[in-house]
Amino acid sequence: MRPIQLCSLIILSLILASCSKSSQPALRIGINAWPGYEYLTLAEQMGYYQDQGLKVKLIPFQTLADGRRAFEKGHIDIMAGTLMELYSVREIAGINPVAFLVADFSNGGDMLLAHKDIANVAALKGKRIGLEAGSVDVLTAASALASAQLSFDDVILVSLPQPNNIKALLAGEIDAAQTYPPFATKALANPNIIRLFDTSQTPGDIIDIIFTRRSIVTERAEDLAKVARAFERAIQYQSTNHEDAIARMAKREGLTPAEFIDALSGLKIISQQEQATYLREGKLLELLGSTHKALASIGVIKKSVCGIECFTDVAIK
Repeated sequence: MRPIQLCSLIILSLILASCSKSSQPALRIGINAWPGYEYLTLAEQMGYYQDQGLKVKLIPFQTLADGRRAFEKGHIDIMAGTLMELYSVREIAGINPVAFLVADFSNGGDMLLAHKDIANVAALKGKRIGLEAGSVDVLTAASALASAQLSFDDVILVSLPQPNNIKALLAGEIDAAQTYPPFATKALANPNIIRLFDTSQTPGDIIDIIFTRRSIVTERAEDLAKVARAFERAIQYQSTNHEDAIARMAKREGLTPAEFIDALSGLKIISQQEQATYLREGKLLELLGSTHKALASIGVIKKSVCGIECFTDVAIK
């Protein structure tokens, strides 16, 4: 073969490889209303995905349960959720969820609200508690009840999507509601509603993660790293352009900037530098174990505990 022909073939193969890479479909990311997830949307608004040549489509859901069902059906590639969602989708045959980023941990953001005539958690015995079944509400409500030596057997559980949960609480149809911002913000504006318990009493136990499928990790590891880098850039943008970042994120959540700042105070955002603590040094493995124990004890999941196969450090620098 002549050198000029060989050169032409090499150039053609490089062009084709480049075209193949650029033709990757957009990563579909499911996101529901929670302050810690908003850095994904801020990154989109600021063009941080596009800067890296990554196509992303953010798909909003009203609740975590809606997002989980979409993930199970293959309608989204990545989901922002909790370990509850990861364990739930893992119960479905053939789905192998893998966490690649820890977004935050709840430090007061998840809370149990009640009518003000209910003095404490112990007073909920025999009362109606609204929560979203199949979501992190199960874990946080269990922690709240345990603080008063109560369990789900001691109360009447009412399964409701979060928006309906708050409506039912305000209407007096239930006595208490397990909830989180922005839904909790509306409820706490009512003087007849009080906070009985929140995750500041169990800091670090409930974390929010960004997870995907094992096949995506195998095929698009660098794209997952790009998502993580865009998330971190959004966090940094807030530190240098606080008012603008807060205003942008608050708008999508339907909150005022002041309300969004208050909601953010109930969680701890995990920076890029802190990811290794979870994804390399064992913290996530520890939390997977404790979460599995809690969920298995109430019969929510059946499979064995999730180990190192359920997370990856491909997004860490």
